[in-house]
Amino acid sequence: MPNFRFKLPSRNWLIFLGVTGSWTAAVLYDKHQKKKVQKKWCDLVAHLAEEPLPPNYLRRKLTIFLSAPPGDGVRPARQYFKEYVKPILVAAALDYDVIEGRKEGDVRYGTAEQIRRLRRKLGEKDPNAVENEMDKEKVVDEIRQKLHIVPEPGIRGDLVLGRHTWKEYIRGLHEGWLGPVEAPPPPPEPQPELSPIHPPTDVRTDDPAAASGDSEPGKEADEGKEKTEKEQEKKKPYPPPAYLSTNAYSSSSLSPHAPSVFEPSQPIHQQHILGFLKFPWRIYNFLNRRHLADQVGRETAAIVLAANRPYHRGSTFATTDPNLEADPLATRSPEVDAAVTSNEGWEQQASLAMEEQTWHKSVRKAAKEGDETERVWSNDIVIDSRIGERMRKFELDAEEETRANRIVSGAEKPRTFHVDDE
Repeated sequence: MPNFRFKLPSRNWLIFLGVTGSWTAAVLYDKHQKKKVQKKWCDLVAHLAEEPLPPNYLRRKLTIFLSAPPGDGVRPARQYFKEYVKPILVAAALDYDVIEGRKEGDVRYGTAEQIRRLRRKLGEKDPNAVENEMDKEKVVDEIRQKLHIVPEPGIRGDLVLGRHTWKEYIRGLHEGWLGPVEAPPPPPEPQPELSPIHPPTDVRTDDPAAASGDSEPGKEADEGKEKTEKEQEKKKPYPPPAYLSTNAYSSSSLSPHAPSVFEPSQPIHQQHILGFLKFPWRIYNFLNRRHLADQVGRETAAIVLAANRPYHRGSTFATTDPNLEADPLATRSPEVDAAVTSNEGWEQQASLAMEEQTWHKSVRKAAKEGDETERVWSNDIVIDSRIGERMRKFELDAEEETRANRIVSGAEKPRTFHVDDE
């Protein structure tokens, strides 16, 4: 047999093995801890999936709001939701709808349109509006009503992913409850000056081709009208512009069908960093995903367990930006007073504010000349008190968080729902 001599590798091999081994160990450790943390929050809410429901009840349904991060597509937002949020929702057997935005303004329009559809359903319609054809949702609701299928009693809730989506969500809430039900008429376009029309002169000709050509201008005019109509349809912006500007909040009346308390909401941090110079931060985040999973899991578990509180208001949430403090904040009904400024900030304005520091620089670029599109992401959040006071926030009870820590340490078993067999 050959004589093997065991000796230390060379310096270069030691460097290579040390770097690759440390990196592999860090990745595997973080992956293991991430699964452990997610299992902790899944076990905390798993007992809800065992609760029996009557056959004519629909499971509690959340509304998920997500959109493409600044400077990127919608795929990272979908993957982020699937990796960090969805496991807890699946463990609790909750249903959800998704309002997705591929570009800035989509979530704002989707949120406002959802509220306007609810207002129309409650009988709040514009008398001059033309009734549209029955949509699919209305047909499904009528079928469920005939079959006596009702949603599960209790609160539903909104989950908003990222600061940019949160800004559009707040903007859509105000537009939906303070704005009109139908789209306002577009502003009149300036009419071009018409040149003087000269009377036509009759010219006699014996050419039959010229005589037949006199009947073609009518067809050409019709074709020209069709082309202009198609071009106008292509030029229509999507999403449509907002029905209500932020400056008109205080002068707008609240919908009579607005509830005294809105469905609770929960803004969830979305970690998304772009740029070559931020590569060290991206490596650090990649090796510490267990902390992100713990934070997102805690916030998602709070939504599932449905404990909520009102949003706070005070000077502690006031921003340092002087432009935001100068924005109008309605403190009473529009029939009583006009716009009122206040130095007090809302908790909704400060939620996830740290994300804006990592946004792509394209968000901060100045708008092009003639571009009147509202830039919700770069604008400050304006809160009307009639909307802000009705909003509520999900928050995990300290008792539930303590129970989750006992579950992960093995001191307590996950709760189970006992079902009596008849």
